[in-house]
Amino acid sequence: MAEKPEEPLIEVTDLTVEGASGIDSRSIRLRSVSLSVERGEIVVLGGEAGSGKSLLCECICGIMRRHLRVTNGSVRVGDRDAMARGSARLASQVSFLEREPKSAFNPHHTVERSLREFTRLLARVAKQPKDLDWNDAFYAVGIVEPERVLSLVIDDLPLMMLQRLALMRALMSSSKVIVCDEATISLDRVAESQFIDLITQIREERDITFVLAMGRLRNAERFADRIVMFFEGGILESGAASDLVSKPSCRYTAEFLETSPKLTHSPHALPTISLEAITEAEEIIHGSDRTLQLPEAD
Repeated sequence: MAEKPEEPLIEVTDLTVEGASGIDSRSIRLRSVSLSVERGEIVVLGGEAGSGKSLLCECICGIMRRHLRVTNGSVRVGDRDAMARGSARLASQVSFLEREPKSAFNPHHTVERSLREFTRLLARVAKQPKDLDWNDAFYAVGIVEPERVLSLVIDDLPLMMLQRLALMRALMSSSKVIVCDEATISLDRVAESQFIDLITQIREERDITFVLAMGRLRNAERFADRIVMFFEGGILESGAASDLVSKPSCRYTAEFLETSPKLTHSPHALPTISLEAITEAEEIIHGSDRTLQLPEAD
């Protein structure tokens, strides 16, 4: 008997989210978004600020800001409804890395105190043991001398170290999914490359799924399995990362890829997206009822 295909780890179905845009009006922030993410994939959500990629990250993590509401669709992570009330147990499956890592820590605490408080939280919420062994998690994120780090104050740490500690906490919580919202936006090119190498290694060693919202797609085809392009709350196009980067279907995507800074670009003359490309994208998102979905994994 043939084995039953494994269900997607993340399943977003026809998700529509509205938010207040004025005194008496409402705007659509996500437009009938549907996508599936398989276990162990690295999926990049690309797009400009306000395109919906970061909001989808929050929905996958079960985060819904007060001024927003889901008007249609669903988000499931494993066997859990991410948007259901009382979904605190989702924290045992999903970890969220914010674009400003300091916001996830008390800046005045030492690394050791921060980790001890986190282990107590895991013991209460995710039923993890209180005496978790930190060493394995330290080494997994590339911190080979943890004894030198434990006494340091959070506020004194560089951004890359904070991102390593955020990843470390995700590993300690045994998360199956790690969602990163512009986690590399404040990093320089060297630190960004180190972060990408780190999550690639973690994926390979631990079979963890990564969803990354990114406002620039420089070299995304080197580490991502798939890329999903967002525009004004909808999915513009999606596909295997290498295919989408080499042969994008939409002019907007092609021009968006060119806006990622390169060494050959003058800082005063970075490429911009043309009006024609924006018009094409608007017609795809607003002028059609069809919903684009990620292709099936091989």
